[in-house]
Amino acid sequence: MASILKRPGSAWRAMVESAFHANSVKKTSMAELYGLALRQPEVVATFEPMYKPEQFGLPKDAKVLISNDGGVVGRTARARRIVRQLKKSERDKLKGVLLEALYQFNRRPGLWLEGIVGLHEHFMVKAHLLSPVTDAKNMLDWGLNFTPYMEPWASLYKKSKPLDEADILVFADPEWSHPEYPSGLVIIDERENCIAILGMRYFGERKKGTLTLAWTIGVRHNMVACHGGIKTIAGNPPVAVFGLSGSGKSSITNSLDHEGTLTKKEKVTVIHDDAFLIDFENNITVALEPALFDKTDAVKPDDPIIKYFYSAQNVGVHLTPKGERRIVCEDIRNDNGRCLKSRDMFNHADHCASPARVIWLQKDTSLPPICRINSAGLAVAMGASLSTLRARGVENVDAKELEKLVIEPFANPFRVHPLLLDCQQFMKLFKAGCECYIMNTHAFGLPDSLIDIPKELSLKIVTELVRGNIEWRDWKRFQGLSVPKNGNELFGPDYDKKYKPTGDSEYLGYLRNRMQDRITYLSNKRDIEQDMDSSFIDPMVVARTVIDKILNPV
Repeated sequence: MASILKRPGSAWRAMVESAFHANSVKKTSMAELYGLALRQPEVVATFEPMYKPEQFGLPKDAKVLISNDGGVVGRTARARRIVRQLKKSERDKLKGVLLEALYQFNRRPGLWLEGIVGLHEHFMVKAHLLSPVTDAKNMLDWGLNFTPYMEPWASLYKKSKPLDEADILVFADPEWSHPEYPSGLVIIDERENCIAILGMRYFGERKKGTLTLAWTIGVRHNMVACHGGIKTIAGNPPVAVFGLSGSGKSSITNSLDHEGTLTKKEKVTVIHDDAFLIDFENNITVALEPALFDKTDAVKPDDPIIKYFYSAQNVGVHLTPKGERRIVCEDIRNDNGRCLKSRDMFNHADHCASPARVIWLQKDTSLPPICRINSAGLAVAMGASLSTLRARGVENVDAKELEKLVIEPFANPFRVHPLLLDCQQFMKLFKAGCECYIMNTHAFGLPDSLIDIPKELSLKIVTELVRGNIEWRDWKRFQGLSVPKNGNELFGPDYDKKYKPTGDSEYLGYLRNRMQDRITYLSNKRDIEQDMDSSFIDPMVVARTVIDKILNPV
């Protein structure tokens, strides 16, 4: 539990909060937002009924509403400015920009929606969204994604654990524009739990901006901030997977049978596929959102999953011969079509124990499909240097950037608190006994001879991992990692032929270069940004040194 009544501690929060109290702003409800969204010019009301709208105070006959955002259908990371990182000259300039943005906003009708982030009384933070009346659909979606401040969530919030924190404040004005910021502007003061999102229509900016602040609050309270999925299988301790969009994070988390490799008796309970906090001291993991904000690229016409939709963004609409406006998914219209949907589509819970297993999902072709990490230090180093490819269309970046391997620490591009804090928190988690693994969900081998790693194999690996059936042998050429000893037995007779790392010098040189990429990235974080400690780099250096000696024996 936090409070908006806490006095602002920075100019940024004072500016944003003051805008909430202008004569042009009034508090709104989900019902009012739905009515406004129905009349919003660019919004389409489909034939599809919204899933259980009454829980949000909406009409029983409410429909799935579709909003499309124009040319930008993904996140724009280059628009972010983090206050604590700004030089004085840029800080002063952006204060002027924000003051003017707020002045122009307050001369138009604005709406204030209250919500809650966090689904367990151990961690609940009140959040406030301020936007123009013309942005009612995004405000409605924000309330659907988190929870609006209404029953039954309001009563749970009032009983929640007190936190010495100010409420989250989110200001979003998609109609703002500025010649110096053609891609928009996001100003984040994570120390004061406030964010301004200017000139950006994409709903994901509001969702991730709110989560960014919630994660940061959690870290300040000795929790682990997690951009990933977590579930339990057959009553076993939870398993958590961390990865960017397109890494298999949602596919692994939300699968109920792992492509038929789980039996009916092995019941799956999903906590969430995107955002949670781990409080390892109190052995609890808390989901931050009740809904799922998922891609619709695999949703077919008349797919039964549409039954669970609340809302959709950046998808097509088709008029049937019966006169029904039907949703068109499969990314036919554009990349990164999205929906908000209920977790009622599978067995779910709002919280669970701390995970017993953490899996880093990586798209690093130098690594086999699964490895076990044998030390807490190397587990943190491999997570802090998580290597992957960005999902097509999810981010607003140049097409060439999508083909490059990138490092995204702990698969969380929305982190604004220091990376060193995440390293320290994960180290505590692993030292407390949590196991750590790496799964490559892309392909294995040298660039000109890659062998695909199918989704079915990745799901089978998670099944056997949770069952405890994988036997391990040390990967002597990568000190600190182990690979399956019984891969052929569990995953098919050609598993070792396809995926067993060799001692070939060309492959070892390739592996060594990928390891050096990680070391260089973390070293730059230490030496240039002063946001890394050598203790989190040394395990990787030791492992690389082993390969150096093999390639260049004395």
